[in-house]
Amino acid sequence: MPKNAFYGRSSDSSLREFLTREFEGIVWLYKLAPATLNVEDGEYVHEIDVFYCRMKENEYSIKPFCAMDELLPRHTIFLIEYGGKFDLLMHHKEMSVVHGEQKWKCGVGELKRDIRIDADTLNIQGQSMDAVYNGLLSQISGLSASTREEYKEQVDLRKQIESVQKQIVSFQKKIKAEKQFTRQIELNAEVKSLRRFLNELHLRLIGHK
Repeated sequence: MPKNAFYGRSSDSSLREFLTREFEGIVWLYKLAPATLNVEDGEYVHEIDVFYCRMKENEYSIKPFCAMDELLPRHTIFLIEYGGKFDLLMHHKEMSVVHGEQKWKCGVGELKRDIRIDADTLNIQGQSMDAVYNGLLSQISGLSASTREEYKEQVDLRKQIESVQKQIVSFQKKIKAEKQFTRQIELNAEVKSLRRFLNELHLRLIGHK
């Protein structure tokens, strides 16, 4: 696909620079739709397109992919090749109507790094496009959501886990730097409380799998 198929729809000059600077080429690999998969149309998902993106360097910027994705009026998966490695990127994506115009908004970007192109597979499961989409998103994210509501709940739990883990690391640094023994005890108590909460969050997330 020509790169201007993406940046030609956007007034963001940084997107054009990103595509020119980092992309060697883009290929539209697959169109997953009711007619091509022999499944029912979805309530939220009607088509999933798979794009192969070949990058120029051994690393790439992830954030601009969201800007690219929001220009496409359908759900997407990006297969990204860089430095002999392959990643899969899929954004949780929803459509809304603003002033009578359809707008697409990307949420969390789920990245599955360093896949083996000759061995790793994504299984297409379900009898509707919604189910197929949720199944692919779950495989790439490592979560286990059968609906978009379950996915959002699990993403929220994952964010809470990451936040608590950062708090624990912060408290541990404070403990090492603290000179007063009584204050060390207080900080240790905070860490123990956070660890208990972290364990609860992990159990809740595991309960979804």
